[in-house]
Amino acid sequence: MLWKRGTIMPANRAFTLLESLIALSLAALVMTTIQFLIPHLSQVTKPDYNTSFQTTLHQLEIQKYRVKDNDNHAINMISTDGKTMTLVVKNHKLQLIASGNGQIILMENINDLTVMACGSHFKLSIKINNQTIRGILFLQKAIAP
Repeated sequence: MLWKRGTIMPANRAFTLLESLIALSLAALVMTTIQFLIPHLSQVTKPDYNTSFQTTLHQLEIQKYRVKDNDNHAINMISTDGKTMTLVVKNHKLQLIASGNGQIILMENINDLTVMACGSHFKLSIKINNQTIRGILFLQKAIAP
């Protein structure tokens, strides 16, 4: 129907049933696609354990901790403000524990930490979900008072 300029369109103009069904089916298609994509996005964005462990070691290095002593399953360190800190696995968590001041949980679901001193660095390995992840930690030794 052609309308002349300046005339008012009738107020009863609405979507037809076919237009409404097409809009609803497109919305359902978009929602279904989103529903299947969300689980895949979380897998893509979650870093693997190796990346998390290497990042943790790097964070320890840039905090400039100095090594006081170590054994096969822990490293005792001194922070820049003189606090004693211990890197250890406790309750299946890789933790940095401060003497009397709490703890920082660095990683979870860790079964074991193995520490091997090699001169100017430490070779660390963690066991997580039946796999072993290795890394190197470069820290200076603390000077004995």
